[in-house]
Amino acid sequence: MPKLFNVNEWKALKRWNPYNSFKLLAHIERWQNIKAGCPVPAPVLVTVDPANVCDLNCEWCNARFIRDHRNRMLTEKVLCEIADFLPTWGSSGSYPPGVKAVCVAGGGESLLNPATPVFIERLVKNGVEAGIVTNGTRIDTCIEALSHCTWVGVSVDAGSAKTFNKLKGLPENSSVFTKIIDNMAELAEYSRSHQTRLGSKYPSYGVNYKYLLYKDNIGEIFEAAKTAKSIGCKSIHFRPAGTTWNNVGTDNEITFTEDDIKLFEEQIKLAQELDDDTFGVFGVTHKFNDHFGIANLFKKCWAVFMTAVIQPPLTPESPKDSFNLGLCCDRRGDERLELLHDCLDVNEIEKAWGSDKHWEIHSAIDIRTCPRCTYQPHNQIYEEVILNDSMTYKFI
Repeated sequence: MPKLFNVNEWKALKRWNPYNSFKLLAHIERWQNIKAGCPVPAPVLVTVDPANVCDLNCEWCNARFIRDHRNRMLTEKVLCEIADFLPTWGSSGSYPPGVKAVCVAGGGESLLNPATPVFIERLVKNGVEAGIVTNGTRIDTCIEALSHCTWVGVSVDAGSAKTFNKLKGLPENSSVFTKIIDNMAELAEYSRSHQTRLGSKYPSYGVNYKYLLYKDNIGEIFEAAKTAKSIGCKSIHFRPAGTTWNNVGTDNEITFTEDDIKLFEEQIKLAQELDDDTFGVFGVTHKFNDHFGIANLFKKCWAVFMTAVIQPPLTPESPKDSFNLGLCCDRRGDERLELLHDCLDVNEIEKAWGSDKHWEIHSAIDIRTCPRCTYQPHNQIYEEVILNDSMTYKFI
């Protein structure tokens, strides 16, 4: 059975960590306003995808569909307009205005867009926190900008060059793994020595070694944790790779065996021995069932009102300075969950948010066809705590 909180994912003393989904409760007053016919609050977090291109080719790539069909980037003009718009979104409403944080991610490698460092700096200048997911190959080209992020998550997904090259579609003799490890070490050291936000002492900040669990890499968890700690990462984060939205119900679904689960438990136990005041070992398995499969235990998707994904435009023929607004990071490229197509004006985002079309998309979602849901706990908390008041949360 799936668990909303798995005590084996992290040490009890570190339950207040960035991967604990109960942080949604901090925004309960905002999400109470998610009601049809009423202005829907601006999201606390949005994801922005600067690029739908990549210089690696992960076996499990969850963005393969849009890399194949939407090989575009957001222009610097659009990124700067987004950075200026987000902190003002919802300023006319009765709830707290403004997007508070941006996850810079992508349907590809975010740092392949040369405007991404400019975008990060603009966000921070405007009082919006920035975190970025990157494969790490280009960290050395924008150390200064990255050092102002709250966190930098590097998708390494291996503990050795051999496994890394196999899973990332690289030649056996490739030295990219070593380059990425060196880049991470350089960024961590720079952030500490220059006392930037990324170099803060708090465990939720810093360079993070991200590790998707997949066949052939589970046995290297402990080795990866040792590497992460030795190069100055604040943490290492493990999560099972999930089946993409267009492969649910097909022969291409990602599955794990009993032996895989047992090996993971052995390896995570070893890795947790490295956990201390300077380094954290965290897992996110509570969004999956006991075999790391889909466990979407909620009735409707409310997360489409809690966050959004601003993406590059739809086709090669789309206007240069346009963007798309999607509603689900797990279903990038699924036009059924896209609110705006080839939009040229960032102010249209606020007009579309909470519109009839937005509610129609929400109503049409059949969660039985969804992949593993990143926001599964958010949907559960919304239904159980906000709609049903199962916790009688006012009685603290």
